[in-house]
Amino acid sequence: MPATTGTDGYRFPMRLESQNYQKIRPKLIIKWGIIFSCILQIVFFLCIFFWDYYAGQATMGFGIEGESYMGIGMFYIYTISFLLSLIVLSAIYKTDQTFGIGVFIFIPYAIIGFFVEYYYEIDVLKGVWAVIGWCLIGLLVGFSADVSFKLLKGQTRIREEYIAGLTGIFLNLVYFILVCIAIETFYISGTGLSGPGSFIGVTYFGLPWMLIHGFFGGYLAGVMKNREPRYHY
Repeated sequence: MPATTGTDGYRFPMRLESQNYQKIRPKLIIKWGIIFSCILQIVFFLCIFFWDYYAGQATMGFGIEGESYMGIGMFYIYTISFLLSLIVLSAIYKTDQTFGIGVFIFIPYAIIGFFVEYYYEIDVLKGVWAVIGWCLIGLLVGFSADVSFKLLKGQTRIREEYIAGLTGIFLNLVYFILVCIAIETFYISGTGLSGPGSFIGVTYFGLPWMLIHGFFGGYLAGVMKNREPRYHY
């Protein structure tokens, strides 16, 4: 029977190694899921603050004296694509390509986001259902990554890095489409997609940027996965 050497020099059958890994695998999934969920929330917070809240009409006068500054709402959706792909795909790899991890890392963000969204936007939304809708968007983005990665991994023979890169494109495209639907249907005004300075008004630049950087974020996650040393459990 083939044997392998652990880090302590002890040689034990590969079957025992596999059994030991299966015992600790659920703990590893939870551990990495929590870690990447925290990273995701930090990244979203920083991107929302600097690319949406701080640069938007809501902060007129905050840090800007003597002038008004009109930003583009939801612009962070375009700028976050590289990091979003990198985080989600890294989580998939770190949990041994566990289906559902994309949804899992968005759950805390959705729960916390419900209260934040309700507090800041309930007056301009059509109802609580719209708040819930915003929270579901993240879960659907994570689910799209799970499905895309699984299908590409199982149905194609392309290199691992390209599978991750294409998954990055797909999850960001889903994100873009869902945000467009939300902006147009969740708000009382219903005019969020109109005008040259609106979210959709910069699509000619923002969407290509989003998809290209989404690819490279996923690609980088695939490259890092292939260069990781293999540890024995």
